[in-house]
Order: sequence, then structure tokens, then C-alpha cells
Amino acid sequence: MFKVLIVDDEYYFRQALKVSLPWEESGFQIAGEAKNGEEALAILSEIEPDVVLVDINMPIMDGIEFIQNAKRREKETKFIILTGHSEFVYAKQAMQLGVNNYVLKPINEEDLQSALQDIKKLIQKEQSERLQLESLKNQVKENIPVLKDRLLNGWLQGNGTIGATSVKERLEYLGIDLNSPYFAVVVIDIDSIESVGSGESKQILALSVQDIAQEYIQNAYPYAYYYDHNDRFVLIVGSPNGSFDDIEALCEEIRKSVQQKLAFTVTVGVGNGYPGIESISVSHKEALFALKHRFVMGGNQVIVHSTIAESRMNVSLFSVEKRSSLLMCMRIGNLSETEGWLTSFFQDVRTKNASMEMLLVAGIEILSTCIEFLAEASLSLEDVFQNANQPDMLLYIQQMNTLSQLESGVSNLILKVMAHTHGRKQNRAVKVIDEVKSYIRSHYSNEELGIDDIAKSVHMNYNHLCFVFKKETSLTINDYLTEFRIAKAKELFDQGEKIIQVVAIQVGYADANYFSKCFKKYMGITPSKYVDNTR
Repeated sequence: MFKVLIVDDEYYFRQALKVSLPWEESGFQIAGEAKNGEEALAILSEIEPDVVLVDINMPIMDGIEFIQNAKRREKETKFIILTGHSEFVYAKQAMQLGVNNYVLKPINEEDLQSALQDIKKLIQKEQSERLQLESLKNQVKENIPVLKDRLLNGWLQGNGTIGATSVKERLEYLGIDLNSPYFAVVVIDIDSIESVGSGESKQILALSVQDIAQEYIQNAYPYAYYYDHNDRFVLIVGSPNGSFDDIEALCEEIRKSVQQKLAFTVTVGVGNGYPGIESISVSHKEALFALKHRFVMGGNQVIVHSTIAESRMNVSLFSVEKRSSLLMCMRIGNLSETEGWLTSFFQDVRTKNASMEMLLVAGIEILSTCIEFLAEASLSLEDVFQNANQPDMLLYIQQMNTLSQLESGVSNLILKVMAHTHGRKQNRAVKVIDEVKSYIRSHYSNEELGIDDIAKSVHMNYNHLCFVFKKETSLTINDYLTEFRIAKAKELFDQGEKIIQVVAIQVGYADANYFSKCFKKYMGITPSKYVDNTR
């Protein structure tokens, strides 16, 4: 029910108005009445009416003055003017004050009913809009942590907003106190949680690290923090003058405190300080680069990028692109193609004259890709070696003394893993998967190729096939098809084809732009840049 206040100096008119309409049936109730504007103002806050029917010509305080005073309350009250023909000019003035409608005296019940229904619809619409707006505000409030993480991740990945004004506004909105001209990145990672109770996940332990890190950093530098996909605690540290002289000592205090207070250790990678938000990604890469040296230098220490020998240490060996292409080779199961990848990789390594430390890091990264491949197949290294003579992977890599040893050891392990994974005894599901892969290999260039076609080719229900394929491969059919097409596109580029549209069509993409997005997602680089790199 919407509440109505009647304001008119004629007593009998007010009484007649109260009984002339079926108020409750129309969704209204008479909440009060007043004989002039002054009296109406006195009871307005008590009644809080939704609609006020007000006469223009009244003693003490007329309708126009009453409306002007009532509007100052900034309430959503609606007004309908009751006026005679001789007062019509005043009605027009009232409309300029934001009055919603007017009805001429003597009152026509249909006109008044129509005006009330119009206002009822308006009030309901405004209420709905307010609810929607409130819901949106709540959603935004709930999503602020997500928006905050998205912003910080964008900076760390080199995709952050650069405009100073917009950045300042976004930082204030998200509650991030990091409006500084200089930045450095610190990455803190837990070394091992094997000695910690199994009920405590790495995420929970990371929160304990966060508490200690914030205790030391909060009074020294403005900062923001972020957890990456590996649950590493990432600090973006600001400086007003570009000085980060105390950052290493602070990180050392954090490392010692974690070791003393908690049942595990951490390694801290520290990037260099640079001006501008766009440089955060550079410092982040440096911090991760420093952190990787834990595998050759040992954990439970602070590793500062600037202290790592610059000669040959900054050579990138195992890029995102290389990781993606190796993983695709292993998934497809082509041993000769994988051997070719490994041979090409180590030939490239030799030309870069990288240090032994970086070679060992690359070896560990390749083996981590191998373990990821096994995990996708629901297997482990124990399954491959059948618990017999299984090497300690970290020790296995660290014991390599020459590049030839590293190449031989890594290659033998990867090929052994592939042979085991793809050579498992084939049951019905595995045979179906092989048939699906074979069909894709024969028809991948058809841009109209869909899962329905594939399901018909193996005589299996669409939904069941999707379930079986995902269960056996840890990939959806669409993901496998995309990876296969991108692998074929890479082959064409490697063979000298340079026209992206031509390659896109040959591997089943009618839209070159969509092909480029898929290629970058899986290879970590756009087709045009890949073509430039192969020239």
C-alpha cells in the first residue's frame, strides 16, 4: 500500500475525497490530512507519505510554498496538484517544481484515479531501479577483492593501466595504498610443507607468511599484495624516491621470522626498483627469475636479482611458448616430433651460451612440464618407474655436470614417460580416444568440424563421449582440437608459410583474428610475432 496525504483547506472536500475512490483496491491508503501547507509540513516527517494531494490556494501557506519546503527534505514523495481553472497558471508553476501531475477541480474521479495509477507505476519503477542499483552496488562491493586481484595481476603481467589519473582513482576505489612513482616486486614462496600437518594446505600456510611479511613491511614502504596461481605471496612495494635500500634486509627479517615462528622455511626473490607502473612486470619477472635460483642455490634464503651474475644469467631458455609447444607434443603422443623438439631446444641452448645455473633451471622447468603432462593423465612418476630405481628429480638434475648429460637425461626421461603414458593397455575408452584423435587428425582443417560429427564417427552419444574424453585425457575435445590445430599451424609457420590467413584456413579457422587469439593463448605469442621470430 502506498500512503496518501490530503492537503486542502476545505474540510468537506477532504472528507468527500476520502470516500470518493476505492483507495485500498487501487493500492493506496489515506495516511493523513491537513488544512494548509504549514500543518502538512508539521506531520510530513511522521507520516512519510508516498503521494501528497495538495490544493494550490490555501491560507497561511499555499500549495506552491508547501511543495517548495517539502522538496527540501530530499524524499521521493510524489505530488498531485488540485486546482481550479482560474488557478491553472499556478499549476504550471508547480509542475516546474517537479510536481508529477495535476487534477482540475471539481474533481473528476476517473482523472484522479488515472493520475494516481500513473504515479503508482512511477513509484514501482523507481523502487525496482533502486533495488537493482543496490544489488549492483552489493555485487561490486563483493567483487572488490576480485577486481583488486585483477588489477594487481595485470600490473604484474605487464597489462596494467598506465594513465596516472585513472590509476589513482582505481587505487582509491579498491582501497590500495600504493600511489607511488617507483616500484619493486618481492615474491615469497614456501620451500616445503612435507613436515607440516597434512590438514594445512599451502594456501593456509601462505596466510601465516602474509601476516609476518606485513608486520615488517607495513611501516617501511607502501605496498599491495597478491597471491599468484602457485599460491606464492607477491608484494608490490612502492617508494616515493626510488630508494629500496632496506628491502633486502626486511626480506631477510621476514625469512628469519618465518623460520623461527612457523614449521617451514621460505625463499624470497627480490626484483629491482623501477619508475612507473609499467615497470612492475619487469621487477616481477626479475623476482621470479631470482626465486628460480633456489633450485641451484638452495632454499631458505633471500635471492636478490641484482646480486645474480649478469653475464649469461639473464638468457631466457624455457619460455612460455616453448613450454606450450612441448606440452602439445607430449599430449599428441608423437615420439619423433618430441625428439625433434628436444634436439632443437638444446641446439638453441648451445647457441645462447647460457650459464650452467640457467641450464639446470631450464632442465627443472622441462621436467615440471613432464610432471604436469603425467598429472593430466592421472599418473605420476611412481607409475612410470613402478617404484623401482626412480630418481630424485631435483637431485637428478643437479647432478648433471655438462650440457650433454642434461640433454641426454632430460630427453630419456621425457620419452620414457611418453612411451609409458601412450603405451598403456588400451581398453574401450582408450580406443575411443584414439579414434577421436585419428578423426581429428583427418578432419581438423574443416572449419565446420564439431563434436557432433566426431561422436557420430565413433558411434557414441555426444555427452558420453565428452565425459569419456575428459576423464581419459583431462582435456575437453574442443581443447584437444584447438591444441592440434595450433600445433599444425606452428608446423606450417616453421616450414616457411608467412601469411596468417592462409595458415588459419588450412588448420580450420575461417576467422584469422580468432585464430590469432587461440594461437597466442596456447603459444604465448601472436602468429605475426612468431613468424617474425622464425625469419
